[in-house]
Amino acid sequence: MRTLQLAFVFFLAFLPYSCKKDSDRRIRKFHRQEVGYSANDILSDKKYKSITIEIIYMTGFKPTDQAIDNLKQLVTTTCNKPDGINVVFKEIPAQGKSAYSIDDVETIENDHREEFTYRKDLATCFIFLDGPSNENQGTAMVLGHAYFNTSMVIYEKSLKDNSGGFGEPELYKLETTVINHEFGHILGLVNLGSTMYSSHQDTAHGAHCDNTNCLMHWEVETGNIFDNLIGNSPIPTFDQNCKRDLTENGGR
Repeated sequence: MRTLQLAFVFFLAFLPYSCKKDSDRRIRKFHRQEVGYSANDILSDKKYKSITIEIIYMTGFKPTDQAIDNLKQLVTTTCNKPDGINVVFKEIPAQGKSAYSIDDVETIENDHREEFTYRKDLATCFIFLDGPSNENQGTAMVLGHAYFNTSMVIYEKSLKDNSGGFGEPELYKLETTVINHEFGHILGLVNLGSTMYSSHQDTAHGAHCDNTNCLMHWEVETGNIFDNLIGNSPIPTFDQNCKRDLTENGGR
């Protein structure tokens, strides 16, 4: 009898821990899907009523308040989230690397991300780095990258190095453009989880729009966008084709 009691107590003590580990694995697995996998979840209110945006930034490379406000505005006007949007900031030490690979970024996320989808709240994550992408080649730069279904990286140093000076765009405009563009990818644009309702994919440049004035044009996430944001030039927005794709997939 005593042996059975001990075994029963051990089982009860072990079971919650085991279930918690299984639950943690499922939650993390959900956030390791391909870009566009969660487009409908982010856009619609069928499963998730709110959204949390975690901003992980390295010391000295926090995005501007205006750029984050513009991101919130984009989410508010595009996604059906009746319980609102929550933005959480987390500062981490700068690593001082000369360049970052996507493997480096994934490691940083694994080490520091704290916000994960829970119950009716869907979590997304931006990481802002103190160095450039290792995919840069000469004057050709990668400014941002969506690499999982809820994960995006912004090469903030590259944005800072190419803004604010003579003949350069204001930092918040460049940040807004790149941040919103990468968020557009996890919303499934273009043809990446949100179905196209008219032909507008620039197939030569992957999941991008063929409209040069659209937020989802391929140049937005590269250094080619700089000249288009100088002076009174407006920050790009989704064109009508991209807007329709998002609306048809559960968005506003």
